[in-house]
Amino acid sequence: MKKIKLFIFILPLVLIGVSCSDFLDRKPLSIATEGDLTVGGVEGKVFGLYGTLRDEGMSGLPMVFMHVMRSDDAIKGSTATDGASYEQMADYFKYNKSDGWLLLDYWNAHYKLIYACNDILHDIDSLKLNTEGDMINLAEAKFFRAYAYFDLVRTFGEVPKIDFKIYSIGNANIEKSTVADLYTFIDKDLTDAVAYLPSTWISTYLGRATKGAANTLWAKTKLYRKDWGGALAKAEEVISSGNYSLLASYDNFFKEEGENSSESILEVQMYVSSNGSVSYNNNCNGAQGIRGSGDWDLGWGWNVPSQDLVDSYEAGDPRKTTTILYSGGSDGYGLTVPATLGNIQPYWNRKVYSNPARRAATGIKYANWLNIRLLRYADVLLMAAEAANEIGGEANTTKALKYLEMIRARARGTANVLPAVTTTVQSELRTAIKRERRAEFAMEYERFFDLVRWDDAITVLGPAGYTDKCKYYPIPQSIIDKAQGKLTQNPDWN
Repeated sequence: MKKIKLFIFILPLVLIGVSCSDFLDRKPLSIATEGDLTVGGVEGKVFGLYGTLRDEGMSGLPMVFMHVMRSDDAIKGSTATDGASYEQMADYFKYNKSDGWLLLDYWNAHYKLIYACNDILHDIDSLKLNTEGDMINLAEAKFFRAYAYFDLVRTFGEVPKIDFKIYSIGNANIEKSTVADLYTFIDKDLTDAVAYLPSTWISTYLGRATKGAANTLWAKTKLYRKDWGGALAKAEEVISSGNYSLLASYDNFFKEEGENSSESILEVQMYVSSNGSVSYNNNCNGAQGIRGSGDWDLGWGWNVPSQDLVDSYEAGDPRKTTTILYSGGSDGYGLTVPATLGNIQPYWNRKVYSNPARRAATGIKYANWLNIRLLRYADVLLMAAEAANEIGGEANTTKALKYLEMIRARARGTANVLPAVTTTVQSELRTAIKRERRAEFAMEYERFFDLVRWDDAITVLGPAGYTDKCKYYPIPQSIIDKAQGKLTQNPDWN
């Protein structure tokens, strides 16, 4: 069996530990206490941020719904009667501002993370903590606050900017900030995150945020704003650090043995013990697992590949079989997915599919132990390629082709497929990079936002009912109602 490393676990603050262990025998260590803290006076609270990142609304089904199910890569999935209203919302853009589940969970979880970050920053400031460890803790809090606000601003547009400790519910009843102001705030947070976060952590702290994670997030925010020079600069800081590299196998990156690898920049750390008695996870993977019965009851079957995605791959692209499981086809581990599941859905998301040996040995079928990949090095390379191409000029075109080829070379392996892109025409290279992003990150968490920032959403999603106002989701109506007139709905959704 594979040998892998342990990582940070949060219980409900955090469990810390790293060792080599059979993947069925991984055990969490004891809850962190004051005596366990090695740097920084608020480190215990900082560890709690990693647990909050695992909240349903941060990285579970609400995130999947907002980030990928609204794109052309996926459809709601499952059965026609299971969550029919969410099919209307995700597949046909009939948004529901009164939704009390996915929409509200997404909003609440992001602000919960923001409040936790503000609490840490308040402690550091009021206690005048200024050791090296304290500044790292400050940087982690600012990184996660920026991460949460970037999700909010690209999902809702204008939202309240809360940068202070909340003492009562009424403190949070403030007006919205503009999109420009929110991005300025994100930039300030990431400035400190990059300044103070370490480039790497010792193995004891595997999974903690790094300078590379902050620069990757910053590049993403700049790409979204079409700040091509800024995006390229931040992406190339990550590239030139030498701390990251693509795995030889695209397929292995999404398996349990690919967790916290050289290609990973930020993951949500999940854990389920060998008998299922200890679990620290959310519904992200289980909600997307194959919906069947018996040995094939692996999940709810939501967020499944669309026919459009299946048809979009270049001939022979190996990433297709890594991404898509077929009812009636091989699972890649020597088993055949029952053809009868085609009566439910013909395709399933293989990136959240677990090793059958793990399931058989433990009797646990939902793959809730698999980490959730949020930021990865392949994204850095393709962001750099896109930004360089948009800046233009011979030197930048050469860069764009180089970074693009790194992705395609890894994908093709030794097969005679995916020929190198050689065009130096900016519009043609732009099309190639867009196509590559779709193939590389299919069923992950960027496609909807890519379409919006490229101004392609109307063309691609319009036939399903998308209009320009759909780039922002309405703020949950219950939040508006509780704000006592201080918070107004997105204008297009009044």
